Amino acid sequence: MPVDPNRETWKPGMDWEKAIEDIDYIRGLGQELGGPERIKRQHDGGRYTVRERIDKITDPGSFIEAGPLVGAVEYDENGNLSGFTPGAYVMGLAEIDGRPVAIGGDDFTISGGSPHNVHKGSRQFTQPLAMQYGIPYVQLVEGVGHSSKSDEAAGHMGLPSGEQWWQGVELMRRVPVAAGVMGSVAGAPAAYALMSHFTVMVKGQSQIFPSGPPVVRRAIGETLDKEQLGGVQMHVHDSGQVDNEADSEEDAFEQIKRFLSYLPNTTNDVAPRVETGDPPDRRPEELLNVIPPNRRRSYDPRKLIRLVVDNGEFFEMRRHWAGALITGFARLDGYSVGVIGSDPTKLAGAMDGDGADKYAHFVDLCDAFNLPVVIFLDMPGFMLGSHAERKATMRRGIRAMIAAAEAQVPTVEFNVRKAYGVAADAVHSISRPNGLNLRFGWPAGEWGGIPIEGGVAAAYRREIENAPDPDAHRAMIENRLLKLRSPFRAAHKGDVIDLIDPRDTRRLACKFVKLAQPALVKLAQRPKRAVRP
Repeated sequence: MPVDPNRETWKPGMDWEKAIEDIDYIRGLGQELGGPERIKRQHDGGRYTVRERIDKITDPGSFIEAGPLVGAVEYDENGNLSGFTPGAYVMGLAEIDGRPVAIGGDDFTISGGSPHNVHKGSRQFTQPLAMQYGIPYVQLVEGVGHSSKSDEAAGHMGLPSGEQWWQGVELMRRVPVAAGVMGSVAGAPAAYALMSHFTVMVKGQSQIFPSGPPVVRRAIGETLDKEQLGGVQMHVHDSGQVDNEADSEEDAFEQIKRFLSYLPNTTNDVAPRVETGDPPDRRPEELLNVIPPNRRRSYDPRKLIRLVVDNGEFFEMRRHWAGALITGFARLDGYSVGVIGSDPTKLAGAMDGDGADKYAHFVDLCDAFNLPVVIFLDMPGFMLGSHAERKATMRRGIRAMIAAAEAQVPTVEFNVRKAYGVAADAVHSISRPNGLNLRFGWPAGEWGGIPIEGGVAAAYRREIENAPDPDAHRAMIENRLLKLRSPFRAAHKGDVIDLIDPRDTRRLACKFVKLAQPALVKLAQRPKRAVRP
């Protein structure tokens, strides 16, 4: 930043008032970021500066900056400041909804967030602060990582040591980490953004990739623009690499706030109860008929979830990826819970490979932060066909089953309709080795080792083929077996704790979550491992 050439800089022996004046002066230079022209360019692109972002996501007046004087400086022969470029990472301590957090973000107005001649400790301060003080860590990422200019300035190209990453892994093992991808992000900043428990992108504004279009074009000859290579469609909808999309930066900030609101400060704590004003014994009448009697008709699974949880508030993660499985957070009687559901409008609710990965990640997340899990199951089994086989669906499903078996948080499951095969086992096996398998059935429930239609076609193949009228014979066998599908028969055998009126689902779920709290306090003291993205 340009400085006043006629201004004398404080030197030892001068009075302290002059020193304080210089501190304020240099801080003021830092507030100017990359200068008016670059700030205007940021605004013309529809993006806030990093300081504006921190002001918008944190409580007013709560931000305490670390390293406001850090930057590239020049002094003349008389010891007077002749040039100052602020560090390209703004960081510190703040509050979000009254809750302390460590927060930092890249300053894209200074060499795209990757200046070759400006050093600032960045995450080397905020990450240890979050770990030592036991507070969430928020990162607002908009940087392009390593610059070739830094190699030229150093006079050599160094071998990456990997030392910078262990701290991020340790951070994810201890505290909630949330990231907003606020613009184009590449290299190390992209990796940091994904080394988070929750990551959100802004539609039409955010892109994320290991290297941008120029590097891709030179390396493999593929010509793509930034949005095609790493935009929201690519990474929220197609790859599932990023959890959620936002309509604006404000929406992204609100999603980060909501995500953090459901989690405790550390993996050794339990999320505090919040007074929601929604009675735990509320009986939603709409639940009685939310699932149609015709088993071939679909329904709105998110409506079902909203009818059960406090005030209908449900924060969903990865809605646009692996859509047959629903994952998100809610409250029951004020207690935070993880929610897993099935969406019969996508793949009929079947679990494919992406769904298995989504499920395993979410179970790991709930287990790490000691959140009980409530499951609304309507699972016809693994996705079938050559595409599913090519995507290693069952191997990924077994990985999901292992994640469920390793989880120790209490769960309660409501079998709202279908529960067939190994895929259903993967979902309802959470904490079975370590506790009760709390399963309630709805009158629409049907379950077994394999759906009747497919099971009949496989088990009675020869008998059907040899019948005078194969179609009629198959229908006869299916109708015969359909009588065994009654959830009453399963309840008689003890497959579920009880067959319930769907309108009692909220009351039972709230009771379960309340009773689970002492167990969660004990589980919180377990050693934890980092949640894998």
